[in-house]
Order: sequence, then C-alpha cells, then structure tokens
Amino acid sequence: MIPVQWSWQTRLFIIFNCFRFALGGYNQRYLLRYLLKERPYNPFERPVLNDTDTLPVRMNLALQQIIHYDAKNEVIVLSGWMVLAWNDCNLKWNPKNFGGIETIRIPSTQIWLPDILLYNSADEKFDSTMKINAVVQHTGDVLYVPPGIFKAICSFNIASFPFDTQQCTLKFGSWTFDDAGINLTAESNQGQLDAFIKNGQWDLEEFSAVISVLKYECCPTLYPFVLYTIRIRRFSLYYFFNIVVPCFLISCMTILGFLLAPDSGEKLTLQITILLSVIMFSLLMFEIMPPSSTAVPIITKYFTCIMIMSTVSVAASVLVISIHFRNAHNHTMPLWIQKYICYYTAWLLLMKHPRYDLTWRGIRQRWNMRKGELNGDDESVAKRCYKCRPTPLVNNLFKFLPSKSLPPHHHSHEPAQTLNAYQTDLIRSELRNIASHLAILSRRVQREEKYNEDSEDWKFVAMVIDRLCLTFFTLSMIVFTGWTLLSVPSMFKRR
Repeated sequence: MIPVQWSWQTRLFIIFNCFRFALGGYNQRYLLRYLLKERPYNPFERPVLNDTDTLPVRMNLALQQIIHYDAKNEVIVLSGWMVLAWNDCNLKWNPKNFGGIETIRIPSTQIWLPDILLYNSADEKFDSTMKINAVVQHTGDVLYVPPGIFKAICSFNIASFPFDTQQCTLKFGSWTFDDAGINLTAESNQGQLDAFIKNGQWDLEEFSAVISVLKYECCPTLYPFVLYTIRIRRFSLYYFFNIVVPCFLISCMTILGFLLAPDSGEKLTLQITILLSVIMFSLLMFEIMPPSSTAVPIITKYFTCIMIMSTVSVAASVLVISIHFRNAHNHTMPLWIQKYICYYTAWLLLMKHPRYDLTWRGIRQRWNMRKGELNGDDESVAKRCYKCRPTPLVNNLFKFLPSKSLPPHHHSHEPAQTLNAYQTDLIRSELRNIASHLAILSRRVQREEKYNEDSEDWKFVAMVIDRLCLTFFTLSMIVFTGWTLLSVPSMFKRR
C-alpha cells in the first residue's frame, strides 16, 4: 500500500474543521446542560414570569390526507400534524456564550408542553400524536409539531347519499388549562394544506378554523378551543355507474314487460324477476349505509319508488292476463268498461280497434246506437245475440213450390201428375229439414262470431290497460329519475 502524502495546507484544514466540530458539539452539550440542569428547569412548571400571567399559545393544523370516512361508525380518519408555538421564558440564552447556537432541538418529554388534545377523538388511546423533538429558539420561542393519525367523531348526513356532502369538526383545546392559564389562538382562519394529498373518494371543499370558548357546568371559568371544520364531497361516480344505472336499466325492463303479449306466458315471470332484481340492488345499497333514522336517503327514496312501481307492474300484469283470457261464457263485459276503456281511453292512447271506429264521431255514433239497443222494446242485446231470425233464403225457399198437392187416391188425373205431386211433397219435406239445419248452423255460427267478438273485446281491453300502464310507468320513471337528480345540486358541480 502506497502511503498518502498530505501537504501542510491540507493538514491545517483538517485540524481546523475537527476543532470546529468538536467545539460545536461541546457548545450544544453545554447549552443543554445550562437550560435543563444548571438553571434548573421543571417541565411541570407553566413557563410564565408571574403566576397570574396568561401564556399565549398559537395553533394550526396541517392536513395531509383523508384516509377513511367510516359512515357506519361515523368516524373520519385523517393524517396530519399539529403546529403549536409559544414562548418559554425559561429556555432563553445568549448565542454568543454558546458558539453562536441560535436553535436547538430538545426532546418534548423534558420541557413543558401545552396539553392540547382532540376533544372529539375516537381513538382508543385518545391522544394519537407522536412525541417528537421541540425546536427551541434562543429567544425562548418553542415550535412543537407532533404528527399523528386523527380519528374524530363525525355525524353522517345520510339525506343525500350517495351524492352527499359531509361536514366534520375537529375540536382542539387544553384539557386542564382555562383561559386564565392558556390563551389558545389560531394562526389563521384556514387550515394548512401545503402537503395535502387528494383522495380518490372525497373532494375537500373547505378547511377552516374558528376560535371559541366554552363554559362547563362544573367550572365558572372559560375554556378556549379551536374548531376546525372540514367539508368534503363524495365522488359519486362509483355508486352512480355500479348501482344507480343498473337499477335504472332493470326498472326500464318493467316498461318493456307491458309490450310483451300475454299469450307468450312470460309476462308475469319477467315482472317478478325485475322486482326481485330491484330488491337485490336495494339490499346491496343498505349494506353500505349506516342504520340511521335521522333522515331517508335520496337513493332509498328512489329505490322505494322503483320497488313500488315493480310491485304495481306485477299486479297490473296479473290483471291484464286475467282480462285477456276472459270470454262471453264466464264474463259479460260491463257497459262502463266499453264506454271508458274501449272507447275513450283507447281514443286518448291513439289505439285502433279492428272493428270499431275510434274517432270521436265514431265513438259518439256507436254509443248512441248502443243506448238505443238497450232502450228498445223488442228484445235485449243478450237475446239478440242468441236468437237469430231465419235467413231470407229459408223464408223464400217454399215460394218456388206449388201451394197445393193432389192426394194419391185422386184418380181423375194422369199417373204422371200423381207422381209429380208426391215428389213435390217429398222435396218440400227435405227442404224443411235442410232449412231447419241451416237455421241451427246459422245460429251456431252467429253465436261463435259473437263469442269471438266478445273475446276480442276482452283482449282489446287488456291491450288498452297494457298501453295505459306503459304510458304511466314511462312517465313515472322519467319523473322519479329527474326528481332524484335534481334533488342533489352537488351532483352537477364540476369535479
């Protein structure tokens, strides 16, 4: 190994710096001994010249991050640090006597500290700040900045969930000193946000500070405190696209259910499935909400409206299916159903009947004809349906035959004439049988036509009710959704 040759300038520089560092360490050690032992210093003594003096303490709160907001337990968790500043008259020195040292770090356990605590703390240890060194100036000014995880009680405003804005307060004050011992003030009316990290779930809208005093029933003196207000707004895109939008789309299937024909056999099944799906989404939403009875959330109102609509749609589907399969054998259509549903409601819904003219003039003419039939003296409408007159062909059939026939024992005519008369009677008898059978067939066909017409009328009533429910549920869905969105103005604020 080759020995290193140092010049005299290098040796002088090294010796000078070693002497300076040794002198600096000696001065700091001597200063600590002077402040804490030689004077001597009592960390339990309030640092004032006179016992009647009030010690001013300035405070600020630096917020680093919103870690979590537990809505069920109503606790907000924040990370940050307190900034406490006061003047300790027992920690002053002349920098000239201690190598020019103007600032020194002293463990906080060896000096007096104001007992500033978070009053509404939800932490198990209550005070969650970390004990660190205090920065002391030669003038006696002390700066103490303890970091910590602050867990504070924060009531949850559930009315606008999940488009909600929450406001939490953090109350800091001395636990034992009143306003005569400590004059607690805030450095600013705003909290410190220099090192704030944005949260993906909450947007910080306000972080303000207010100074106030409180008088307890036990004590006549006043206790000052600093109240920090944090207002945060939820980023609701997660809940909107994962819960609200699927529920809205499923509820739209309720509307499509009224377009499904009752003959398909799946109309009621679809409506019940939609109802169960809405209930499932409601249960998912209720799991993440606190069991609060102070207010009903806007999302709960929306889901309740959707569930009511789905339940009514099931009942409407049962009614439509029941009406669709009615016929003239077991149900006679009441007059008011024909008037208000088949005529007026169908006209309002712009529907067309295959056999009726549903214009306003056609409705009036048919209704007047219907009343004339009911007020007639011959027969009722029911009798007219089942008693059919003989057709003109049957009535006029016998006019083409002779009115008289010769008896077979009459011998004054030729045998050919006797044979013709006998054939005429035979034909007349056969025609009577044919006419009677034709009348029976005609009445049967007319009864079947009337039966089919009544069945078609019941099916048309079911179609009208389906169209009415379709219109009503569509308008209700638009109104409920618009009312839900307009009830939360904060949803349309720019993120």
